[in-house]
Amino acid sequence: MARLLSALLLAGAAVAPAQASMAAWWTSIGPQVILLNETTNQIRYSACNMDGGQAKYSYTDGSVFSLSYPPRVGTPVAGVGWWNEKITIASIFYINDQGNITNGLFNCNMTTGLFQSQGQWVISSDVPSIHSNSGMNAIVLGAEAGYRVYFHDGDGAINELGYTTAQNWKYRGVISKDINSLPALGAAFSGDKNISVASPRDESNMAVVRLNKDDTWFRTTLPHPLKGNFSVAETNRTSIAVNTTAATNFTLPGWDGRTRSIGVTIDQAYTRFLWYIGNDSSLHSVANQNFTWRVRNNTSNASWPDADSPNADLAVAYNFQTSMVRLYYFVKGQLSEVRFQNGTWHPATALPPPPPRPSVSTTSSPDDSSSSSGLSTGAKAGIGVGVSLGAIALGAIIAVIVLARRRQHQQTLPPPSDATSPSAADEGSTTLSPDTPALSYGSPTTTAGAAQYEGGYVEKAATEYPQQLDSTPRSELFVAPMYELPSQPYTHELEVAQPVQQPVQKQ
Repeated sequence: MARLLSALLLAGAAVAPAQASMAAWWTSIGPQVILLNETTNQIRYSACNMDGGQAKYSYTDGSVFSLSYPPRVGTPVAGVGWWNEKITIASIFYINDQGNITNGLFNCNMTTGLFQSQGQWVISSDVPSIHSNSGMNAIVLGAEAGYRVYFHDGDGAINELGYTTAQNWKYRGVISKDINSLPALGAAFSGDKNISVASPRDESNMAVVRLNKDDTWFRTTLPHPLKGNFSVAETNRTSIAVNTTAATNFTLPGWDGRTRSIGVTIDQAYTRFLWYIGNDSSLHSVANQNFTWRVRNNTSNASWPDADSPNADLAVAYNFQTSMVRLYYFVKGQLSEVRFQNGTWHPATALPPPPPRPSVSTTSSPDDSSSSSGLSTGAKAGIGVGVSLGAIALGAIIAVIVLARRRQHQQTLPPPSDATSPSAADEGSTTLSPDTPALSYGSPTTTAGAAQYEGGYVEKAATEYPQQLDSTPRSELFVAPMYELPSQPYTHELEVAQPVQQPVQKQ
């Protein structure tokens, strides 16, 4: 009984909202948010059957990723996703309890709004080191260019992992050897070779590393420039320094270099925006247009409310075509959404819970009793008998509540697929255990889910573009400019090009 009560108390802890690393992205049918619950160390998510409006999030339901590789305590999380005209798909990234970067692919059950695992892989087998306080961010570039994942190595430098259908997962090296204030890391793109990765540099400056048309990474800082104005990926750390005597036209408000998150968005005019929660708990933004960094003044507190803590976590989702942006962070204990749409900032609102989920009938597979989807019938009966034979009143009440939730959760989750069954082959789904054999880069070859990494991408309809922000001129929001590369011709910058369309997985 003591063991049962201990388990029930742990289950009860899952209902408490917690603030931790989070990520968000936009699909053609709406936003998706994921976050780490610091109390349970589970990665939760908003309902994946979104309807184009506001994300819907519950602190207590079964919206938790089923992970074969347990997350490291306090892991950063990152993710990307898309709509394939039938379902939403999520590809998430985190650091597991062995210190390795792990990728999981999930399909949405559009009836229940719950994700079902299609496979999970360790993808950092050839990475030299990962910092214990690393940040993480991910982007998906398109059918051929694939994924990019950014993280901090043991020295705190920013590194890149990449996936293409031709090369599978591959460590792509350091993109800047300069110092960073960990763990915040943001990334966005407006073309497969026009990627921006942002991070805190120190107590006074941000840094942006940008991939340019000659496949060279250029790093710049703001508001103070680097000596020589920029560095490249090969520049040694000892040769990189900020020019603290250079004239600047602004300082970063609420900035001490300790923010936990930086969001990066790009609007249809190719303006880059950096978002962060400052040490004053306020939302702040700077923007770069025509190679000029400028501070955006805060809007009203109704639209940009203060976060619950200084330097708090946030996540951003955006749409390049419409210049729409959504930002997510905790306000008064609730995960809240800040929204810019149709040229207007709307009042911030707490995310509502999803509607009650319908029960889904599924055919039990032979190994249902050992699955992680819920308790077996025998286990349920045993607990029921134990309670009925004299558990203390408090234990009985808690047991009834928790068991009811577990039964409801089991009804909404399909059982694990048998990879050898016709239904599993048709659906392309499987559940992998931590000891699943894997080739280099962590992609199993004997699972249906591995099709994600076997050339299974096709281009989406022209309406599906990578997410990105508002191009409406706002001269009143800006102060005097600071040039990103003041003494350089801008030949290293990319020409404007339409973004690559999002990929989808072949069914």
